[in-house]
Amino acid sequence: MKQILFYCFLVIPGFTFAQSLTLKDFPDDRVMVIAHRADWREAPENSLWAIRKAIEKGVHMVELDVAMTRDSVLILLHDNTLDRATTGKGSPGRFTYAELQEFYLRDGLGVPTRMKIPTLKEAFEVSRGKVLVNVDRAFKYFDEIYHLADSMKMTDQVLFKGSVNFREFNGKYGHLKGKIVFMPVVDITKAGSRQVIEEYLAHYPEVYGFVYGFELILGENESALYDFSFIRKAGKKIWINSIWPRLAAGHCDDDVLEDPDAYQWFIDQGANMIQTDRPGELLRYLREE
Repeated sequence: MKQILFYCFLVIPGFTFAQSLTLKDFPDDRVMVIAHRADWREAPENSLWAIRKAIEKGVHMVELDVAMTRDSVLILLHDNTLDRATTGKGSPGRFTYAELQEFYLRDGLGVPTRMKIPTLKEAFEVSRGKVLVNVDRAFKYFDEIYHLADSMKMTDQVLFKGSVNFREFNGKYGHLKGKIVFMPVVDITKAGSRQVIEEYLAHYPEVYGFVYGFELILGENESALYDFSFIRKAGKKIWINSIWPRLAAGHCDDDVLEDPDAYQWFIDQGANMIQTDRPGELLRYLREE
C-alpha cells in the first residue's frame, strides 16, 4: 500500500510540466497553485529557500515581490522598508546591494535567520525550468525585469502583474506588448471594474496573448460577485487569492483547517489560478479531487 500511495503522489501533482516550462504550457482545465511570497511558512518570505521549498511541494508558480537598491539592483522585498522582513531599517533604495548584505532575513515570527536578501536574478536562477514566476509590486521596474528575463531566456516563464487599466498600461509599457506576459489586477468592488476587463479583452482577444488573465480582488464579502465566466470563455485565466478574507469575499486558506472542501468555493467562482499561503493543503485537495 505504501508503494502505491507514493506512486500516486508522483504521478498526480496537479500538472507535470514538460522540459520546456512556459506559461502557455499550463492547461485551462487544471488549477494553477501559486505560492504567496513563495513558501513562506517553510522559509523566510521572498527568500531563495522559500522558492526551493515551493518547488519541492510541486507548486506551479511562486509570487515574488520586487524592489530596487540605490545602485539599481533588483531584489526581493515586499514592504517599502526593510524593518519587518529583515534586520535592516529604512527604505531599500537608501542602500547599495553590498550594504544590504549586512542584513539578514527574518522568519515568519520575526526572528533573524542566516539568510541574506536575494537578488531577482538569483531567484530567476533557482526558478528557471522548475517553477513559473510572478513578479508583484514591480510595475515601475517592468523594463529592467524584462531585460533580465530576456537575457536568461525566461520571458515565457515570468508573469508580469499590475493594477492598471488598458490605457495606463499602454501609455507606459506599450513597447513591451508581445514581449512580456501581463496580468491586470482588477478590484471588482470598484465602479467600472467590468469595463476594465472588457477593454483588455477587446484589445487583446487572442488566447494566451499579451494578457494572460485577470487577478480579481473580490472584497470582504460576496456582495460584489458577478458571473466571471465571460473571462474563461475569452480564453483568459482567472486568478483569485485565498490568502486573506478581504481579498476573497470572506473566504481564505484557513477555512480548510475546519472544512476540507473549502477550496472548492474558489473553483466554483471560475478560478483556475489560486494564490495561497497554504500550498501544501491546496495541492493535496486538488490531487484528491
